[in-house]
Amino acid sequence: MTNQHDAETVQTTVSFEEEPIQTRMQAEVFCENFEVAMDNLLSAIEAETELLRDGQISELPNVAPQKHAAIETYLTGIRLASANTVALGNLVPQSVQRMREQHDNLRPILQANLQVVATARTVTDNIIETVAKAVGSQVKTKGYGANGLMSSPQRSAQGIAVNQTL
Repeated sequence: MTNQHDAETVQTTVSFEEEPIQTRMQAEVFCENFEVAMDNLLSAIEAETELLRDGQISELPNVAPQKHAAIETYLTGIRLASANTVALGNLVPQSVQRMREQHDNLRPILQANLQVVATARTVTDNIIETVAKAVGSQVKTKGYGANGLMSSPQRSAQGIAVNQTL
């Protein structure tokens, strides 16, 4: 079965030169690569958000590798942009402005994603708590039976274990 979100998480591979930026060409290539890195991160975040909104939690592991790679590449780009701020500002000021605008557009999408993740986690915690209470209520108390003997409680479960990684 093909997931509708697969097309959204297809990413272009991006790599950054670790050398200091000294020429206009290096600066332009960096800016183009950084914009692609932001697009990749945006696609992965949007795919994750949509899956969570649609309740397709079992599909999240399919998006996780792309999201992880996008975050790593984005953080590398941020680190290199910080190290080359002056060169980028002097060599390609228009590209830097475009990157800032694109970065500002990323913020509300990340906030929406965090809100959806928090909601999903709260719902999951509530479900787990409800199940745990239901399982715990199945334990019957001790009492006297029809024959006058004390009955022992029936224990159907002693607890519940949950993997809380999300």
